[in-house]
Amino acid sequence: MTEESGNMLATRRGMLGMAGAVAGGVAFSQMLADGASAAPSAAGGGSVATRTISLSQAQRLAEAAIRYVRDHPALPPMYVLVVDASGEAKASLRMDNNSSAAAVLVPPKAHTARTFRTATTDLAANIKDPGRIASFIASGASLLPGGRPIFENGQFLGALAVGGGTPEQDDEVALAALKAL
Repeated sequence: MTEESGNMLATRRGMLGMAGAVAGGVAFSQMLADGASAAPSAAGGGSVATRTISLSQAQRLAEAAIRYVRDHPALPPMYVLVVDASGEAKASLRMDNNSSAAAVLVPPKAHTARTFRTATTDLAANIKDPGRIASFIASGASLLPGGRPIFENGQFLGALAVGGGTPEQDDEVALAALKAL
């Protein structure tokens, strides 16, 4: 085995180990977030009905974000992702010439906003401990602005995430899109 192939193998092992740690952290976060809904209701029932965002609502939010970007020429092309209450992609639009980094950074923003039911920018503002920051990142969560939970009449429906600009621009577009709901 050459030194180069040994380094590639070590890198692959490291990446596989990191991927396993991230997947385990995401699964653990999911269990924590969904734990309350797994318990039977006190009324003695079994399943619980949960509202989630509809396809038409998700499309309307994604289209509103793109429209906002087009109406503000100083903003760069954006990628918008809407996930439902269970974290599954419901609608997604990616503008031409959007940064390829956005395709990687936006899904974790949406899943973080969904899991914690709070804006990623608010999470980042409230977490200062380096150990907690590291645990968020290791679990696949994002502390980058641009991820926002979606509520309607006080009920949680899912999350929206935007990426492609500065952190402030991403969050600006996400906030503007939510007004379309």
